[in-house]
Amino acid sequence: MLRNNLAAFNSEGSTSLKEFPGLKILAATLIPVFFCSCAVDRPPTGGPPDRSPLTVVSSLPAAASVNAPTQSIRIGFSHYVGRSELSKSIFFSPLVDDYEVTMHGRDAEIRLYQPLQQNRTYTLTLRTPLKSLDGGHQLDRSWTLPFSTGPVIDRGSIEGRVWTYRMAPAQNATVMAYPLSRNSDRPQTRPDYIAQTGPSGAFRFDNFAPGSYRIVAITDRNGNLQFDPGKETFAVTSSPAVETGMSGVELRLAPGDLSTRSLSSCRAINSREIEITFNEPISVRSIDLSSIRIENTSTGAALPVLGYYSSSRNSEDSTFRLLTAPMESRTWYKLRFSPGGGQPSELTFAANPRTERYPELSVAIVPASGADNVIPETIRPESGAAIELQCNLPVAESSLKPAVTLSLSDKGQDKPLPFTITRIDSRTFDIAPSGGFLRARDYRVQVRAGMLKELVGSPSKEPLVESRFGTAGQETYGEVTGSGTAKAPTVVVEARRSGSEARQRVVAKTTGSGAFSFSFRDLPAGEYTITAFIPSASGPVSPMTEWRSGSLYPLAPCDPFAAVTVTIRSGWTTDNVRLDIPSSRQKANDGTLPSKKR
Repeated sequence: MLRNNLAAFNSEGSTSLKEFPGLKILAATLIPVFFCSCAVDRPPTGGPPDRSPLTVVSSLPAAASVNAPTQSIRIGFSHYVGRSELSKSIFFSPLVDDYEVTMHGRDAEIRLYQPLQQNRTYTLTLRTPLKSLDGGHQLDRSWTLPFSTGPVIDRGSIEGRVWTYRMAPAQNATVMAYPLSRNSDRPQTRPDYIAQTGPSGAFRFDNFAPGSYRIVAITDRNGNLQFDPGKETFAVTSSPAVETGMSGVELRLAPGDLSTRSLSSCRAINSREIEITFNEPISVRSIDLSSIRIENTSTGAALPVLGYYSSSRNSEDSTFRLLTAPMESRTWYKLRFSPGGGQPSELTFAANPRTERYPELSVAIVPASGADNVIPETIRPESGAAIELQCNLPVAESSLKPAVTLSLSDKGQDKPLPFTITRIDSRTFDIAPSGGFLRARDYRVQVRAGMLKELVGSPSKEPLVESRFGTAGQETYGEVTGSGTAKAPTVVVEARRSGSEARQRVVAKTTGSGAFSFSFRDLPAGEYTITAFIPSASGPVSPMTEWRSGSLYPLAPCDPFAAVTVTIRSGWTTDNVRLDIPSSRQKANDGTLPSKKR
């Protein structure tokens, strides 16, 4: 087709080309375009998507160079990077702030306009989350380029790990170092060095000048390298100073301050429900309806809040539904949230006149009837050994106890058991026998659904919902034993299941040499973090004694602790777990420790 068109063009348009020489240039330009467009009629399929992380593939000067040039730095990336994003990611130690960043394909050049000091070690850090131009590739950890302007480069190092408050690895935490020679009791100024943690929570500083440093970590959500109270969490070390050459430096983020929770948004879903969102996730069962007040902005009359629930049924959530009395149409309401000891937050919203047609109440029991080898500790780990009652609609908590029975089945007979019911939210509840579940036994849960008082919708027409299930035997559970040292008379040791609030705790007494031992039994299989800490709280030490996080303003050390991750296997004992607090600065073991069959 293209050849025919060109032939016609040449025969009929030859005169025009002679009369208008510019057309020759136009034809020479368009012919390659015609050929390209006819040869490719669809984009190439290519291979599988490239999911590799963004990496630095080259640098000039090279890492640890001495007598390095001081005019510019070149960095080559594995993927294309935007100049603006790269500029935000750059951090120089010591401070260098007069430079210009340019991009040439996948290569970046940082032209330095500020003269560097002679015979000084510098470190260029690229912080996460630096992403590629298409957003599909990101640095999985911070990258550093140390170099020296003189013949010698500093070799001091400090390494360790940052944990979340729940003892999971804290990824992408920003770790900051301040020389003790500086007045850093209130470290609001720019740190001298920074590092960021990887997926395991590990960090490492290299090429430090020898000396003592104050090390802190923050979540640094806005990237300003300063702790913002109420928006971020912090971690401090257990000693005022950390010397270069130390490894195994442990930091644990402080618990979130519930008093800083505030409302981010609210809207009426219908005439009975309001969706509210908090600035950060909250434990679902910790919400106190007395902290929420809704009132008519015209009359000041309070709108009763009857219940709440999380649509996700997760243990933590930031978005909830409030069930209220019917709202007046064409009316504005004010919602006020007052966290304990915190600053109240208020939002105004318009009533929604839509009337929701709620279904009939239905009830489900977890585990379902017929389940065998049930491990009650894993249904909702933070609840301990319990089963779960799930309703599709909010119900009055007071109506549950009379409607539920729990029995132990033995030799064909059901023996009623005393039990407790704990609310997670207005649709979800825990049921646990007062004496705990026995191993390898059969249980029966019955719910007379018609006795439950639904807050909306219609009553259940099911006369009885039940579940018969069997619990797992002792061989399904594992054990862990270990020992350690501490310069204190007692320590608190904790085994926490990864990703949850489920934990066991014991108090261990030390010998005259500071040695202690511990063991945990009846642990469901899975990943655990074993932690031991020296409590600073005054008074008797018990398993309820909590670890203290110290403070950042003014700077005060945290309770000394050590931690290690282990894998618990069914029917096995994981032994030889070692926890030295914190006189030993050996690097923590982050792998699975050896196990032996029980």
